[in-house]
Amino acid sequence: MHGKARAFGWLVMAGCTVGAPPGFSSGDRWTFPLVGPLEDGLLVTPATVKGHGPYLFAIDPDANFSGVDKQIVDDAQLRSSGGPKIIDETDTGQIRFYAELIDLKVATLTIARRDVLLFPNGWYDNGGRHINGILGRDVIADSLVFSFDRDQGVATLATTQAFTPPPDAIAIAYKDLSVDADAVAGAAGGGTIVARGNGARSGVVDQAGNGVPGRVGGGGGTVAGGGVLPVPRRLVTAQVGSVKRAMHLDLGSAVSQLPESSWSDAHLTPADVKLRLVDEAASIREVTRVGIADVALGEAKAHDVAFAPFVEARFGNDRVDGALGLDFFRGYSVAAYWDKRTFYLKPRGDAAATVTARLGRWGSALPVCPHVGCATAVIAGDAARPTLEVTRDAEAAGRGLELVLGVTVAGKAPAPLIVELPTGVEKISSPLLPEYAGATLAVLDLSPFVRACPGEGGCALTLDDALTRGKIAAEAPAPPAAPPPTAAPEAPAAPVAPPAPPAVPAKNVPLDKLRRVAGEAAIPPGADAKNAAAGKPFAVAIVRICLAADGKVDSTKIVKSSGVTAYDDQLQAAIKAGWAFAPQDKPEPLCTTATFAVR
Repeated sequence: MHGKARAFGWLVMAGCTVGAPPGFSSGDRWTFPLVGPLEDGLLVTPATVKGHGPYLFAIDPDANFSGVDKQIVDDAQLRSSGGPKIIDETDTGQIRFYAELIDLKVATLTIARRDVLLFPNGWYDNGGRHINGILGRDVIADSLVFSFDRDQGVATLATTQAFTPPPDAIAIAYKDLSVDADAVAGAAGGGTIVARGNGARSGVVDQAGNGVPGRVGGGGGTVAGGGVLPVPRRLVTAQVGSVKRAMHLDLGSAVSQLPESSWSDAHLTPADVKLRLVDEAASIREVTRVGIADVALGEAKAHDVAFAPFVEARFGNDRVDGALGLDFFRGYSVAAYWDKRTFYLKPRGDAAATVTARLGRWGSALPVCPHVGCATAVIAGDAARPTLEVTRDAEAAGRGLELVLGVTVAGKAPAPLIVELPTGVEKISSPLLPEYAGATLAVLDLSPFVRACPGEGGCALTLDDALTRGKIAAEAPAPPAAPPPTAAPEAPAAPVAPPAPPAVPAKNVPLDKLRRVAGEAAIPPGADAKNAAAGKPFAVAIVRICLAADGKVDSTKIVKSSGVTAYDDQLQAAIKAGWAFAPQDKPEPLCTTATFAVR
């Protein structure tokens, strides 16, 4: 923590107001780019805090307020403190810490300050992406209209006066359900927060107007009861498989949810997965099995929606049957008009037809290159062993690149490919399945934000449901070996040792979960690095560090460059020469990442 830890003072909720929430920069519409929009997973956007970053923030309108990880708190030297408990999905009050977030910038939107949840590094990582923060209800505010368009690759916040529903959109009306549905939020005497009811749950915290919490150490009301209730559920009646259920509309979850006890009645098809779900109270739940079904909501329909087991003890199982997550909405552009309690769904178009607009969302953050996507991509090899060859353009050197490649072969369209080119990786060669032989490739998307690869260097992944609705897709399996040539029988050869087992992929562990026993955490730029910088600021650098079983550093790699090659080299040399960690209890390949911000 930085500065003195002080108690939180929470302002009184006065109801929804019209216009931008307090602390927002001027304007009536703010548009920001999405990272990985064609993956149909979590809505993720880059942001900076006090000039540090950019960091990746996931969007969750169900989160009571926004959140940041310890990395941001350390980088930006934010003040932090204890605060009220948050009620999680099991109806348990969880002790949480908070930070004073200052100067949050999301594209053209600047937010002066917010009190936000503080969570450990790596807590919300998803699909191979490192998520540093959450944009919650204090940003995706009730007084605004929130929309996202994956074809354009953007999300938008707009005042109600600046928003016009698309004329051809499907309108889905919903009802709000609070924890105490028979009451209205308001203020008690003396500035005490009251909840949405006057029963057993009265006196728990509800945020100030527009969902904005109070100040770290600020004045104002008191916390009565000492817990934070969930935001209201947005209920609709949907056809899930063969049954109708009261479902919450959840734009903060990649998958949907339904009690496992209902799967049989709804005729869901079970499937094995590997999911890590984090609720708005930052409580974690591991999921290994989902049910698959088609869903209809009025005129809106979605096929093969994945339902994790539903856990929700705060509202009563007889009132909320489940939740429809982003996988239900993946066929639509969505606008959530909170004040009118209406979602507007517009069917998406052809992703190939909107490439120019989608790539343009990054503006000057990406260079002008001779090739679309700042790289060339071809499929080489023969029909049995095709290989993807990707080479970046020289104009895009010194930065991370993530490409999404559409694939067409013999009139069919196999799953698109995602190519990760971290800083310093100029090209990759990745084996593909035979179905990709002879395919034509076209760039569908480009981003400066790369996800972690299973091994060293870059990688190619398959953009399929496993990436966002199950587990991170592994690199394409090696092609089948060519059959040996026919030859005359030979004398029996001497027995040989069996082949070595395949290498176990390295396990990624957050740095704060390891115990460093040697080396300084801070590595300031040396004279050579400062000279090479020639006065320009150093960007935040991220180094991937892989360890041997004895805790010594085995290898390093720059994941995000500081922008100064001499400093990148200094970081890797210092880590290799000086850092060491406590030996592991269970010897296994292990990697972590360290972030360096020069102040």
